[in-house]
Amino acid sequence: MHDSSLLVNSSEFVAAVEPAILQARRRVLFQVMTFELDSVGRYFWDLLVRSPAEEKVLCVDAFSTAKISDDLVFSPRWVLDPDFRREAGETRRLLRQSKLDGVRIVVTNPMGSLWRKYPFRNHKKMMVVDDQGFLGGINLSEHNFRWQDLMMRTDCRALVDALAQDFYRTLDGVNASHARSTPLGRLFFLDGRRSRSEYDALFDIIGRARESVDVVTPYVTDPLLQRLAELPPSVRVRVINPAHNNKAVLQQALFRAASGSNLEIFLYQPEMCHVKAILVDGSQLILGSCNFDLVAYDLQQELVLCTEDPALVDQFRQRVLAPLLANSLPAKSAPARLYHRGGLVVQLLQWCVSVLSRLPR
Repeated sequence: MHDSSLLVNSSEFVAAVEPAILQARRRVLFQVMTFELDSVGRYFWDLLVRSPAEEKVLCVDAFSTAKISDDLVFSPRWVLDPDFRREAGETRRLLRQSKLDGVRIVVTNPMGSLWRKYPFRNHKKMMVVDDQGFLGGINLSEHNFRWQDLMMRTDCRALVDALAQDFYRTLDGVNASHARSTPLGRLFFLDGRRSRSEYDALFDIIGRARESVDVVTPYVTDPLLQRLAELPPSVRVRVINPAHNNKAVLQQALFRAASGSNLEIFLYQPEMCHVKAILVDGSQLILGSCNFDLVAYDLQQELVLCTEDPALVDQFRQRVLAPLLANSLPAKSAPARLYHRGGLVVQLLQWCVSVLSRLPR
């Protein structure tokens, strides 16, 4: 038997993680894409330093050396905003360390000269604390903590072991692409390069839907949109997308894809929604770090769990899906110019991703 639960938003994540870190004895393994030395980053850094665990590792993608608070480091904000400049500088200095205050620091996926490797990111968010595992979409920064988001906590031994093994592979510079079955569900490790068979397995789950598919993600493009469009009209397909989207061009592409299809788009109103989950026929839940966009498909390392665990599915339906729908409005048809613009930009992005996916990393 295992104990698993969903942690909705940053407050529940903190409430579960803080005591776990401070009571850990063996290991605290923490991997995120974004880590910033603002109040959130400092809080978690303090937890890691204070933890009595024998092994403490913070693994961060090099993205955090290039982008802070959703702005590129070398942008006009660097000149105009001293607080931004200070936070960016302090974050970069911390991430240059290999070990500090008993915490090992590892930065993955270096940018390379002239940031030529910027698109190739490790997008995973996961944590192993002794015999507990966490996975989902939450990053460690103030602006991420304000967003609607989701993590899962579990003590399923096989799943926790799989997370730890992948974590150590990442530290060794090895990006795995495979699926692993656990008592809680099937865990997919996606390396953004050799993951087509794993993605096909996930798309097959969606393709077998008979009643409904509910997709919650801030950014979604083909190939998932194409697979959704291929579902029979009898299957209700709903996509929940944030009204205040920080990547508006992908939202325009979503509107365009929905035109003339049975796709229903709902725009979540209160704030940015960073949840990444798919519910198939109300009984199969797919969640993790993947947005199911073209960048994830071909360029990024991702982590996804597919589970039929009744407790997790019920929690998702009641505590995530229902509140999101209650605070969303059906999307009205976008102006034709947005369809045209979104289509052109996504075509350009698809061409760029296709070229980038062939480059050495």
